[in-house]
Amino acid sequence: MTVRILSATDVRSIFTPELALESQREAFTRLGAGEAVQPPRLLVPGPDESVSFCYSSRIARDAPAVSKFGSVNPSNAARGLGAVHSVITVLDAETGAPRAIINGDSVTGLRTSAATTLAMQQVAPDARSVLVVGTGAQARAHLAAFAVTHPDADRRVFGRNAAAASELAAEHGATATADLEEAVRTADIVVLCTSSLTPVIEDAWVADGTTVASVGSFAPDRVELPPSLLSRSTVVVDYRPSALTDSGPVVEAVASGSVDADRIVDLGSLLTGSASLDRRSGGPVTYLSVGVGIQDAAAAGVILTAAEERGVGILADLD
Repeated sequence: MTVRILSATDVRSIFTPELALESQREAFTRLGAGEAVQPPRLLVPGPDESVSFCYSSRIARDAPAVSKFGSVNPSNAARGLGAVHSVITVLDAETGAPRAIINGDSVTGLRTSAATTLAMQQVAPDARSVLVVGTGAQARAHLAAFAVTHPDADRRVFGRNAAAASELAAEHGATATADLEEAVRTADIVVLCTSSLTPVIEDAWVADGTTVASVGSFAPDRVELPPSLLSRSTVVVDYRPSALTDSGPVVEAVASGSVDADRIVDLGSLLTGSASLDRRSGGPVTYLSVGVGIQDAAAAGVILTAAEERGVGILADLD
């Protein structure tokens, strides 16, 4: 049994932000059309606010099964390590035998940011200013992704660590800001890239017409934006079934009755045209991303195809 092992360096040599965007367009279009196989995500709580996760999916019923297993450990910052670690496995579509093992961290940042910017193309295509809150891997990936989908937009970065924010901004041709409230009030798009258990911005800071995207509210206890914001927003999510059970702000807002679950629209529905945005209220738009396995399945498919064509990676015998 021979498998192809792809490192982070291998993935980065193949999986550009442009390719990531197209892979996510396919993923969510197939999901919206009902062509994908998407089981529920598995979460395994751990110590010190950590959580392990498993995403599995097939982009089509006759496509390879893909699974990503990993963890989010916020306390890793004190260890000098990244918060997220994962591996992706790909099984052969016909035999079910392992076909590839891929560094998951390098895929996650690009596929998540590509999905966010894909959503922003649908809800805020003409945005002229983007604020990214956070300085970790997701913030880095989102700055690169917005350079592809919104190349003319002014990009700003806020982080609790001012030095890290300045360094990240310089790397991506963005501007670091020290005043979070002012930055939120004046941005067209605000992207929250934290794993905070409590809101990092306030509802009152968000003006009507602003789009707020949250990629850190990926579990019921992660609430990086105020649930009250959803009550006056047009709410869009990556995948409605998972958002209703796993996105902290969505779970809280629906449970309180401040948001009608039937009025929540997901990205696949927008891409397939089976739903459209109701902007009659003129309020903000809030987009929440939990993450779904189909994203990894689509990404792994294009990465593995390119790797096999180019001879990238290491072949290992598992027998």
